[in-house]
Amino acid sequence: MGLWSKLTGGQTATTPASRSAGEQARRSAEIRRIDAGTAAWLRAGGRGPRKGS
Repeated sequence: MGLWSKLTGGQTATTPASRSAGEQARRSAEIRRIDAGTAAWLRAGGRGPRKGS
């Protein structure tokens, strides 16, 4: 968030503590899925495209 937004009372950033339990679980699952894909890509050499296009 930029300084001007803070000074003028713009929206505040949401913190992880303000997320609902369902949102936290969804976000955690999404991060685990991305990490698993990155690990698989690196095991394959990490030189090809990330997506199987």
